[in-house]
Amino acid sequence: MNRLPPLNAMNAFARVAQKGSYAEAAKVLNVTPAAVSQQVRRLEQFLETKLLQKYGRGVLLTDDGQILSRAILDGLAHIEQGVAKLTRRAHSKTVSVTTSPSFATHWLLPRISKFQVVHPEISIQLDLTAEARSMERPDFDLAIRYCKFEDLPPGTEPVKTVTLNVLCPGRLLPPKPWTPDVLSHLPWLQELGVSEISGWFRRRGLEHCLPDRVSEMPGNLIIEALKRGDAVAYTVCDWVSEELESGALHELWPEREKGAYYLLTNSTSEDEAISIFLQWLNHEADL
Repeated sequence: MNRLPPLNAMNAFARVAQKGSYAEAAKVLNVTPAAVSQQVRRLEQFLETKLLQKYGRGVLLTDDGQILSRAILDGLAHIEQGVAKLTRRAHSKTVSVTTSPSFATHWLLPRISKFQVVHPEISIQLDLTAEARSMERPDFDLAIRYCKFEDLPPGTEPVKTVTLNVLCPGRLLPPKPWTPDVLSHLPWLQELGVSEISGWFRRRGLEHCLPDRVSEMPGNLIIEALKRGDAVAYTVCDWVSEELESGALHELWPEREKGAYYLLTNSTSEDEAISIFLQWLNHEADL
């Protein structure tokens, strides 16, 4: 089948699926129940399958009806999100950015004020999560993601390169030698939604030494917990350079690893405010 069913018929069916009756769907669509029923029959004829069956005064979805209703309702929700986003932009200039709490706290937020001084007409909306949000959704214009430096997508310039290591507060520092077995018995912290600790051990062939105690929290809170001396963490050295220099924190492994934060854009986002923010972001990355 190379063409879609009539949109009015799909909309009528979706409302019946939501409300469970022709009468209630008719109220939403501001038409008669007979008109809704006619549209549903038209859709069933087009698809050559039964979508609804009578149940008391209402209707139930058939198996095919359930499949189609989920698809249509998901599509309508996606359209509504896009329309809402365009409506917001008609009244304000907003750039929505999704990134990790750690990167936002230690790199992006300290710089945002400079952008807002130059461009007070543009608002920056931040979604802080370690989760890799889908850029196919209309909710976000830009994403700043983390990866190992060697895993940077081809042709991508990093916004920020960083180094990482296992860091330990002075009060928890174990006696040398700092063997993997010693490290595994320390209390560890890990950012929510990632598996950095197990990855670090596995890259060294040390699966048998995975830590006994791992607590998870947002990345920016991990840095604060490290500074307080709560636990050990595999994290970005750049965010705690002063503490490493002063000896408040110690690196427990001889080699650091290299990582990168890089930029993804929503292919559907074409907006002057986004272009301005991207230019500023690239300028800051070059400093």
